Amino acid sequence: MKKLVTALLILVAIAGCSDGGKLGRSAPMAMSKPSANSPSRYLAYEHSIQIDAEEGKVAAIYAAGQAACRDAAADLCTVLESRINSGRAASASLKFRTTPGGIGKLIAALSQQGEVTEQSTSAEDLASPIADAAKKLAMLTDYQAKLEALRARASTDVDALIKVNRELAQVQSELEDVAGKRAHLVQRVETQILNVTISADHKQSFFKPISLAMSDFGTNLSQGVSSAIIGLAFLIPWGLVFALFVWIGRTLWRRRKQKSAGQT
Repeated sequence: MKKLVTALLILVAIAGCSDGGKLGRSAPMAMSKPSANSPSRYLAYEHSIQIDAEEGKVAAIYAAGQAACRDAAADLCTVLESRINSGRAASASLKFRTTPGGIGKLIAALSQQGEVTEQSTSAEDLASPIADAAKKLAMLTDYQAKLEALRARASTDVDALIKVNRELAQVQSELEDVAGKRAHLVQRVETQILNVTISADHKQSFFKPISLAMSDFGTNLSQGVSSAIIGLAFLIPWGLVFALFVWIGRTLWRRRKQKSAGQT
């Protein structure tokens, strides 16, 4: 009975692989034929905009962007990343994930808050990864069904049941992992990413760079003095070594000169 179960496991594994091979030949054709009215159904879009605003309005635009995302809850808007720097060089950044309609709403809302100086869009074709995930899911599901049938037949053999259950647990783990990856890929296709950068580089006053330089004067001066002291600490031993070589050279030169004078 044990030999029979082992042989059946091998046959199930071979059958699973052969089914996967058949899927590998047929599934890509189906995935590569999107409907005529949606030629970009497997493209994952990512947009980026640069907003230039006055320094005092950076925080307000940052808050307005988050509020616009909350208002677009029906468009599945989510804030993936957020960062704000309210120090000397005010800046902020936001990263959203939402539906294509939500992208338009966010850009429109942010455009009213500041000047959009740069805008770009990129797309990644996920047709192949999604098709591969679908093939693997089909193969694992078929393999799982065959293992379930094998377990029912080997219900009286404890050792065989242990082997089959161990294989089923491994297949279930792989199924969950592949299903999660495929769900993430599908989410990337069905939703889009918007990166927003907010800065005040071109809206600074004439005296702002000067005031920044003046405020850094003391720090830069102390750093310059410390660098000079460090350089001097390195130069002193090398200067002593150089002076020693000069003294030795002069001594040898004098002895040679005296020797030459005595011979004449």
